[in-house]
Amino acid sequence: MGRETTALLDRIEELPPLPAVAARVMGMADDNRTSALELAQVLSTDQALTAKLIKISNSAYYGFARRVSTVREAVLVLGFKQVRQVAVGASIMNTFRPSRPDEAFDLDLFWGHSVAVAVAAEAVAKRTRRAKPEDAFTAGILHDIGRLVIRQVKPEKFEAAVALAQTGQCSLHAAELSITGVAHDDVGRALGEKWKFPAHLIDAVAGHHDPRLTLEDDGLSGIIAQCNRWVLHYGLYCGYDLEPAEPTPLPRDLEVIEQACRGIDVVLDRAFSFIESASGTPNRWYAAAG
Repeated sequence: MGRETTALLDRIEELPPLPAVAARVMGMADDNRTSALELAQVLSTDQALTAKLIKISNSAYYGFARRVSTVREAVLVLGFKQVRQVAVGASIMNTFRPSRPDEAFDLDLFWGHSVAVAVAAEAVAKRTRRAKPEDAFTAGILHDIGRLVIRQVKPEKFEAAVALAQTGQCSLHAAELSITGVAHDDVGRALGEKWKFPAHLIDAVAGHHDPRLTLEDDGLSGIIAQCNRWVLHYGLYCGYDLEPAEPTPLPRDLEVIEQACRGIDVVLDRAFSFIESASGTPNRWYAAAG
């Protein structure tokens, strides 16, 4: 690990902790002794999170016929694991500062990319049974979280990296490494450790750019890496948009993802619905899905 990375990781202590209720929910949702009432009581201590949970439960994202009006009903209808993914997703989406009006990097598009990967990963996990769907969704939400750390700790250099990526000369991943000297996957691993996420989620965050990871052999990490590739194939870049390019054929190894997700438009619709319920209607969205 280079000096730049070490120095930045030391500054992770300056970042906010994972909201307390979301941290407790992470543990309780994996504890078979927890009752729906106990989980609902913890969630109810955070009024903002309670409102978001009920709103998401009634949104088009889930499409339930019955109306959910209390946290306990949401826990019973969604289940413990689904509640965890909603609580963690909504909490993290509201932890980092919003974009400045003049900032090239756009948080709406950042979360659009992240939630699209989450939705795709959840669908692939259900189809392949290579990971728990709720873990796949959570890891998808988290996979680029290190990028927000770099943005917050090195704002000027990060802005320069985004500007370079917007020229289309290279990916933001390559640009940020070249200009800031750090990689967001390394930073994401460190943040996951600070926030005490389970090891398998941390590994998925750290490995999401590893081309060697496959759906067949690498479980959750393979699902996140390949779903990230699939989303990027359609031009859903992380935090910025480019003019639509001529579509290219889908690589054959990504066809299983395409089939499991029923196409990028379905994923984008579900991602938009989740974000709208969790943090409000996005001001920006992608120009085209391909």
